[in-house]
Amino acid sequence: MRTYRPDRSGLSILRLLILLIAVAMIILVNFFVPVRFPALITDISISGVTLLLTMVYLPLYYSSIKYTVTDTEITCSSGVFLKYHQSIKIASVQYTAVASTPFSEYTGLNFIIFFVYGGRMKMFFLSKKDVVEILSITGTGGDTL
Repeated sequence: MRTYRPDRSGLSILRLLILLIAVAMIILVNFFVPVRFPALITDISISGVTLLLTMVYLPLYYSSIKYTVTDTEITCSSGVFLKYHQSIKIASVQYTAVASTPFSEYTGLNFIIFFVYGGRMKMFFLSKKDVVEILSITGTGGDTL
């Protein structure tokens, strides 16, 4: 049995992306809204949501993600407010899909999707090494990455 956790560098990348989107939204609001008071309220709202998302929710979500891989089964558990547990038998995997971003060995934005009879299981924010290891354990093409 092997347990995997998400790569922490993905958390930093997501925080940076959310911060850039929030700054762009604030600039657009200040550019297009001619009245100062509604623009100020909107800026404060965007800033508050950004702070809550990047400093509270994302770290809690990242710490809740856990993947367990055995010889016969893969189990995924995650969730901050609602706990989510999913388990599949490795023998029932029909095919897999792997999504990686450019420079994924540094960003930690690697994803595996296992398609099984009637459903799918998604494994998010894994390191490149973990993706290769999981795919080799499940026998679904770890040597091709």
